[in-house]
Amino acid sequence: MFAIAGTVFVAFILVYAFLAGSVLYHLRQYTLPGWNAARIIVPIFFILSAIFLAFATYFFFTVPWEKF
Repeated sequence: MFAIAGTVFVAFILVYAFLAGSVLYHLRQYTLPGWNAARIIVPIFFILSAIFLAFATYFFFTVPWEKF
């Protein structure tokens, strides 16, 4: 069961990374010329994403897979 769940977890992370990259690309590409908030939003987004990824990974590995 762990192998299946691990595969789905990694696939979810890869899809999230692709979609997040797309959002960040479009945020940087199509911002208004005088709008500097994109420089602040991108690092905050990366930090929050890393925190949530760490939580997800921690809780994924705390599941008692041997009981399934």
